[in-house]
Amino acid sequence: MYASAYQMLGGEQSEMATVEKSIALIRNGLPVSALEHGTRLLGVTKTEYARLIGVNLRSLQRKQQTSGCLSPAASEHALLLAELVRVADGYFAQRKATLRWLNQPVVALGNVSPLSVCDTYTGIHLAMEEINKLKYGLTA
Repeated sequence: MYASAYQMLGGEQSEMATVEKSIALIRNGLPVSALEHGTRLLGVTKTEYARLIGVNLRSLQRKQQTSGCLSPAASEHALLLAELVRVADGYFAQRKATLRWLNQPVVALGNVSPLSVCDTYTGIHLAMEEINKLKYGLTA
C-alpha cells in the first residue's frame, strides 16, 4: 500500500508488504526518525514538517529523545505526504522539479502552493489530483 512511501521515510518496504502490515504499522506509529527523512524529502524545516503532519514540535522533540513513535494520524499523514512526493517525482522525473511545483501557486488550488494545503488530507488529495491531471494532459 505505502511500501515505497515508507521506504522514502527511512523504513523497510517489507514492513509494509501487505495491507495488514501497513495498517498495523500506522496504528503503532512510525518511528520519530521518519521526521528527519520527511523534512529532507520535502525540503522543509522540522517546524514546517511538524505543522504539515499536525503535531507539536516540542512533542516530537521529546519523542525523539525517547525513541518514541508518531501518533497514528501523524504517521498516516507523513506516509501520504511521502506518497505525494513519490507520485510527483514519477511525473516530474527530478526532485528539484517536484519541490518547485509543490511550492509554486496553482490556480486550481486557489492560487496557493500545493504544499500549503497539505496540512489536511483533502489538500493532499487535491494535490494528487493536480498531478494526475498533468500526467493525463488535462488542464491543471
